[in-house]
Amino acid sequence: MEDLTGRLAPRSYGTNATYIYYYSRGLGGVNVSEDDLISWIILGSILVAAMVILCGRVAQVSHAYLRQISSLTATRKYQTFWSIETSYLWANLKKHVLYAPLGNKRHNREMQLSSALNMGTLPSRFHSILLLLYIVSQIVYCCYLNYSENSKAALWAELRGRSGVLAVLNMVPLFILAGRNNPLISLLHVSFDTYNLLHRWLGRIVMVESVVHTVAWAVNAIDEQSFEAMLQRLADTPFFFWGMVGTCGLVFLVCHSLSPIRHAFYETFLHLHQLAALLACVGIYLHLKLDDLPQIPWFQAIAGIWIFDRTARLLRLIYLNFSFRNGTTRLVVEALPGEACRVTYHLPKRVHFDPGCHVYAYIPSISKWMSHPFSVAWVEPGDCVTDFAYPAQSSSSSSSSSPAQSPLDLEKQTLYDLDGFPLKASQKPTSVSLIVGARQGMTRKLYNTALAAPKRTLYISGAIEGPYQSHPSSFGSYGTAVLFSAGAGITHHMLHVRDLLIRAAEGRVATRKICLVWSVRNTDHLSWVREYMDSILRLPNRREVLTIKLFVSKPKSSREITSPSASVQMFPGRCRPDVVLDEFISQRVGAVAVSVCGPGAFADEVRVAARSRIGKGAVVDFFEEAFTW
Repeated sequence: MEDLTGRLAPRSYGTNATYIYYYSRGLGGVNVSEDDLISWIILGSILVAAMVILCGRVAQVSHAYLRQISSLTATRKYQTFWSIETSYLWANLKKHVLYAPLGNKRHNREMQLSSALNMGTLPSRFHSILLLLYIVSQIVYCCYLNYSENSKAALWAELRGRSGVLAVLNMVPLFILAGRNNPLISLLHVSFDTYNLLHRWLGRIVMVESVVHTVAWAVNAIDEQSFEAMLQRLADTPFFFWGMVGTCGLVFLVCHSLSPIRHAFYETFLHLHQLAALLACVGIYLHLKLDDLPQIPWFQAIAGIWIFDRTARLLRLIYLNFSFRNGTTRLVVEALPGEACRVTYHLPKRVHFDPGCHVYAYIPSISKWMSHPFSVAWVEPGDCVTDFAYPAQSSSSSSSSSPAQSPLDLEKQTLYDLDGFPLKASQKPTSVSLIVGARQGMTRKLYNTALAAPKRTLYISGAIEGPYQSHPSSFGSYGTAVLFSAGAGITHHMLHVRDLLIRAAEGRVATRKICLVWSVRNTDHLSWVREYMDSILRLPNRREVLTIKLFVSKPKSSREITSPSASVQMFPGRCRPDVVLDEFISQRVGAVAVSVCGPGAFADEVRVAARSRIGKGAVVDFFEEAFTW
């Protein structure tokens, strides 16, 4: 029997113990109708937020498309309309909310405890607002109880039901945001890095609500008899036992996911994380199933999300790395100066890759079944990235000291499949190259293994999963693109530069000016992309469009710092993003795109420089590629 509020009404019992017994089991005292209403409110608020973001993205994409179409044949003078900021409201929103760090400057710069331990990064101001609003809403929903009941047992029972419902409900977006094939990434153009941040905070919310759910039950269970009887019930009753297993699994997930542990022992963390997540899910599902609770369909949706993501990942692996005609992917790893590796995946088929995409690298002999994300540095043949007629130099495993071949010579080369039949130019399989800096764990082991191999080159088996992308695949609607890179972050921008130059020569983008800025520690790092850079420097109209600025923070000698030409300049010392932006914004053509990929401290410097120039007349949009784990 239910009362007028939808709460299951207690029967009359002769003693206080039997009265509390009612509130310590099943749906006794749980306000089912109110819990359902709050669940729908939360779902509705999430959908409204997603629709607002979607409408904003549609407006941005439409604006960019209109800007690109109207600027394809426009000269510098006729792109002036798009170079001047006319909406101060939008400029202030970008400057003070969307692009702003939580405080003055620090965002992706890690808070180091030692050389091996750090406390992670800070969310941006916009992310902090979203998280704060959501956390406050969860607290309000949990505290919105029927205090007129004037019964401690009844209030604890209602809190038990509310917190349990919210915990299971929040597990749905928790699993959606954790997936690499999250459909919201491409739909909303929000990066996986952002979803990973939201995933971590949702996990903490679910854990806290699960603990509150367990404590609320335990209070009434202890009041009913004793603390020892409550523990005995946990051990003897499957419903309570599996609920405790689920809660313990969630607590362990949060505790071992703290940034110092996650970064110091990443691969161990990932294995334990997956096992603990499985245990928590099994415990929660059996807890729901044994009492036939109404949240079972939600958990079935969670299982469906997980199965979809894993199936999509498996299909991507099979599609990219297996071919009935040409076999499987072959992997070449070269140890490079400056403690890095060039990892080239020779795929058995022809696959399209967008500029700026990333893949997950599998190298079983180094890291078993683990995968790690890396930006794609180079792709051959060139039309696997852009449908163009100009050939580019191959990224084969020849050493950097080999004489460069012209694009025409490379185009005349003949490739053969496994059966010995010559391949047409349009049938050449795709080769994907990554630059992997040797840091800790898998990357250090890979470098040391390649370094010890004959000719510092390793031939092994491997596979890639992807490609994945969240940011625009092209900056083609911007008349000016300023691309900042530091260290291995150059890999994110190489294909962007090649794509923009080729399309600019064909009149298919608005881009008239590109500045590629690369900050490295010493000149050894220049060998990482030397052959790719040579290919770029031979593209049509390169001198008129592209300027390259190389900053060497710790050169071995002053003789190393020589500028080959006015468009390829080298400077000693650290890069100053504000000086670079002042130069190119003053000479801008159309709207300006500022992109950065590199260590957190460098990215924060670029962010500060870009934000300080928003709202001063020029249209400046900021993009950041980051992998924060």
